[in-house]
Amino acid sequence: MTSTTFGSRTARRTSPVRAALAAATLAALLGVTGCAFATSPTAEPSASIAPDAQRDEPNTATDDAEPAVPAEPGPDEVITIGLRFTPQTITVPVGTTVTWRNAEGIGHTITSGVWGDINETTGLRGSQEADGMFRHALARAGEEGDTFSFTFTEPGEYPYFCEPHLTMNGSVIVEAAS
Repeated sequence: MTSTTFGSRTARRTSPVRAALAAATLAALLGVTGCAFATSPTAEPSASIAPDAQRDEPNTATDDAEPAVPAEPGPDEVITIGLRFTPQTITVPVGTTVTWRNAEGIGHTITSGVWGDINETTGLRGSQEADGMFRHALARAGEEGDTFSFTFTEPGEYPYFCEPHLTMNGSVIVEAAS
C-alpha cells in the first residue's frame, strides 16, 4: 500500500491485489448472509424443489442484462421482481388459473401455506408453514420452467411464499361467482 500526503490528510491507495481480495471476501460474506434457506422446523424442502431455486448464486448470463421477459404482470398473472411478488395480492373469480412468472435471474419457489410475523423494519417474515396444496420451483427468467400455473376452484384466501426468500409473500383471493 502506498500513501500520498495532501496538506494534513493522507490518502492511501490499495494495491489491486488487496482490492480484489477485499471484494471477493465481501461477495462471499454477502452470499452467505444474504438469503439463507430458512423454513419452519416442520417445513422440509421437497424433491420437487430444484436445487437452483434453493440458492442465490447469480446467473451471469442474465444478471447483467435486462430480463428477456416483460416485468409487468399480465391478466391473472403474478411476477417475481425485486425479491417480491407483483402484485402481492391478486383477486380472481372461482375457476381462474393464476400463473406465476419469474422475471429475475435467480430461482424462486411458489409454495402454498401460511406465513407471518413480518418484521416491519426489514420486511422479512418470521414464520412459514407449507400446506401441500402446491409447491413448485421456478427456473430463472427466460429458462424453461420459469412459469407455474394453478387453477383455484373454491372461494377463499390462499397465502403463498417463496421458501428461500423471506421477503416474498403473497395471497390469492378467490371470490365466488356472482
